[in-house]
Amino acid sequence: MNPLTVSVIIPAYNEQDRIGRTLECLIEQIDEIDEIIVVDNRSTDATAEVVSEIRLREPKVRIVSEDRPGVFYARQAGFDAATSTVIARLDADTYARPGWARALREFFESAPSNVGAVTGPLVPYDSPYRAKFESGKIQEIEAGLAKHNPGGRAVYDIQMAPGGNMAISRECWLAIRDGLSERTDIYDDLDLSICVRKAGFAIGLSADMWAETSARRFRTSPFSYWSYMAQLPRTYRAHGDKKQAWASYGVVWNNRLLHLWTWLPARAFDMDTGKKSFKQLFRREEDRIVGRAK
Repeated sequence: MNPLTVSVIIPAYNEQDRIGRTLECLIEQIDEIDEIIVVDNRSTDATAEVVSEIRLREPKVRIVSEDRPGVFYARQAGFDAATSTVIARLDADTYARPGWARALREFFESAPSNVGAVTGPLVPYDSPYRAKFESGKIQEIEAGLAKHNPGGRAVYDIQMAPGGNMAISRECWLAIRDGLSERTDIYDDLDLSICVRKAGFAIGLSADMWAETSARRFRTSPFSYWSYMAQLPRTYRAHGDKKQAWASYGVVWNNRLLHLWTWLPARAFDMDTGKKSFKQLFRREEDRIVGRAK
């Protein structure tokens, strides 16, 4: 059996303001990581320059380019370039907490042989609702552990591994790679998760694989967010699962209404002061491009 090694893939498009910290959080636990690959998806800012500067002092960091725009192509390029037995993925605006890489390793070292992918808790770092998100996530995880694995720190049968904080075994990746959809109007991570389960692998959750991500998706316009949520049932329909597609509309409308309720408070939140500010409502907030690498 090959020794467990870990590659971390970070798809990036115009992330000069965030990619540095994303990498620093990983470098702080570099002893548990074998390589970090940033996929520059045709950035027009200084993303590549920031990564190159960090690479000068940390040789485990490297950068590859993917000219075809879209998170699907950026992810594929990164996963294909990886050399490890476990391939992890973080979004470019996502910060791995201390112990993230160790938790990832421990999960795959002890998981049943049919487990092909894992995810971990993901909470926002720039939202006025951060504390509520985190406390709710802790309660959700503890309830799941108590029900499915009392005394343990992982469960091994969940439905989805969100792309912002996940990992997949090389064996599983090679089994599903050619069956993944290139469509840009569906959720790439849900598509991957469905393919993982169709291939006979299970998806797990590590209770200790914590990461923090930006809540900027929730600050985008209602029109943009509503279009984003429409990808959920569309993904299920792409897999021929009409029943799950119809069932998912409950989640779609719940999230759309929640977004409307929290949109202005989220936009007014000033991360530097931790308070809401009227002038923050008028800051320029770029809508995230659906299907574009983060």
